[in-house]
Amino acid sequence: MDPSCVIVGAGMSGLTAAGELRERGWNVTLLDKGRGAGGRMATRRMGESRFDHGAQFFTVRDPRFREATNRWQQANWVVPWFDEGGHVRYRAAGGMNALAKHLSMQFDVRTETKVARVEPADEGWRVITESGLTLRAGALVLTAPAPQALALLAACSDRLPSQLLSTLAAISFDPCLALLVTIDGPSRVPPPGYIRPEQGPVEWIADNTQKGVSNGAAALTVHARADFSRDYLEAPQEDAARLLLEAAGPWLGGEITAWQLHRWRYSRPVEAGQRPACLFSRQPPLAIAGDAFGGSRLEGAFLSGLAAAEMIAELGSSD
Repeated sequence: MDPSCVIVGAGMSGLTAAGELRERGWNVTLLDKGRGAGGRMATRRMGESRFDHGAQFFTVRDPRFREATNRWQQANWVVPWFDEGGHVRYRAAGGMNALAKHLSMQFDVRTETKVARVEPADEGWRVITESGLTLRAGALVLTAPAPQALALLAACSDRLPSQLLSTLAAISFDPCLALLVTIDGPSRVPPPGYIRPEQGPVEWIADNTQKGVSNGAAALTVHARADFSRDYLEAPQEDAARLLLEAAGPWLGGEITAWQLHRWRYSRPVEAGQRPACLFSRQPPLAIAGDAFGGSRLEGAFLSGLAAAEMIAELGSSD
């Protein structure tokens, strides 16, 4: 087998798969449609303020993820934020996207590159981007959300197991509306900088200033619950923002100076699969990883990418 692999998606699953394959001697290229690597390890600037507007933290349970977290902590890439229920919540120093930047520096990551389709070719894969760029590799790993992965496979679906395609098609995701808010003073969010309201449309509020991501006045990330996000996903931004600001009012503590609304269309799978990743094709090798299998936690994404890389590498070593 040609020991080269294209990985579509440069979030935690894709970056982890890339690292594992490279350690096994593979040549890896990652493609991502975003402006940078990270996926929902996302940090955004609004004026002078910074916000983690996707994943807020991660926890550690699996020993393999513990080993990786220890390395990141020793490198000062991640730091503890708070402890709850016996599990430390870690955040990335400088914002969650900073961890993705550190991890991606060692790879060939091509951002702002949207894949149009993938197709088997010459005992490997051909990956065609919307700009017309064509890449060839011996193996392929897809880490995009299940609906997007399914769309990429449409051109070669007749060569893939119908049962696996049906499983992929059955996966659904909850959306999440993320409202970013700056106010003219400190917030009323209690230390260490987060609150989970018991009722209403708001699921989570994080104070990025208390968290250490932003400086100056409070910069808040307000995540809406899944049902509210679903109802207002396509609504005018002003309507959703008004209701979320009203619900978050008790914790704002000052006058609103600016806001932005971000739509996470594929925030978390309604129900994750039982396996951390799935081998869709042995010849040519195709593995699918990410939220659909590992679950929405960052650790699940890590383990999913690891499993996908192991599947691909084992096929190569068995030739």
